Amino acid sequence: MAGTVRSGLAAVVLCAVSAASLAVQPLPERSQFASRLPDPALTPSPDADNLPTDPQYAIATSRDRIGRIIAAVTINGQGPFRFMLDTGASRTALAASTPVRLGLTAQLQAPILVVGISGTAVVASVHIDSLESGDMHFRDLDLPVLSGPVFDGIDGILGMDCFAGMKVSANFAKDRFAISQSRGRGAAYGYSVVPVKIISEHLLMAEGTVGGVRVKAIIDTGSSHTLGNPALLAALTHSHYGGPKQFETAVTDATQASQLGEVARVPKVHLGAATIDGLAVTFGDFNVFNAWGLEDRPALLVGMDVLGTLDDLAIDYRRNELQMLPRNQWHQFALAMGW
Repeated sequence: MAGTVRSGLAAVVLCAVSAASLAVQPLPERSQFASRLPDPALTPSPDADNLPTDPQYAIATSRDRIGRIIAAVTINGQGPFRFMLDTGASRTALAASTPVRLGLTAQLQAPILVVGISGTAVVASVHIDSLESGDMHFRDLDLPVLSGPVFDGIDGILGMDCFAGMKVSANFAKDRFAISQSRGRGAAYGYSVVPVKIISEHLLMAEGTVGGVRVKAIIDTGSSHTLGNPALLAALTHSHYGGPKQFETAVTDATQASQLGEVARVPKVHLGAATIDGLAVTFGDFNVFNAWGLEDRPALLVGMDVLGTLDDLAIDYRRNELQMLPRNQWHQFALAMGW
């Protein structure tokens, strides 16, 4: 964060990216996480007819839609409000329309510096007495207030200042999302587990490789697409005879700053026991990699184009791990559990 925080201002990192700003296809349907379970194509799920036709909370990524994870939140006893879970956000933030609905006025006397993917902005804040979702309960919060395309269809962003000791679970197959106290239990059979470290401002970082290049991978449910830094692109270009083919696109963040990036398909990505194939990554000298001190090391920000292709995703902040069940594996998992 050195060099990004102005004297006298609280600083917030928000890594949300508007899906509309990136013209990139999500992962192919048959090119998802590797699994220890049998091929799901051999056994169709009996629950297919009962899946939600218009998911509201755990919204999966498909060929024509980038998914989101939505939490039902009450503020000052009012709501529920729809907040996007953003594991790349150091703090919770409100959409500009939310204080109005609460009868509150955003104050410029207590400004907050917001560090986004592409830029920074000084924004007004609002004080709230309480914020609750599931087992999460907070009191006396000063939250930044923002607007722009990142906040389309949501009332705010639920950041990582709230999740110490918690477990968050998103079941994309069943359209369910829950925040609960972690019991410290390991993942169930069939799940891929990725150990993570908590780094700057509560962010989740995993160790991985891209085409054999070691990377630091930030897990970001607030970003629609996966981003890479120039150090990773340079390493891939050196090790793969000219590097992947590229085209340009724009990236718009929570501060409404926009920056051009180069989109390229990358070799296989390995995170723990999980393998991702056919992934399109948007490369650029994005501001947030500098804020994390990752500008000189190959780094990846893993977005919902990857995470939304799962059937089930859990983040256990007590165990410091991701627990992932690949898409279309729910039926095999249910059989193994005797359900």
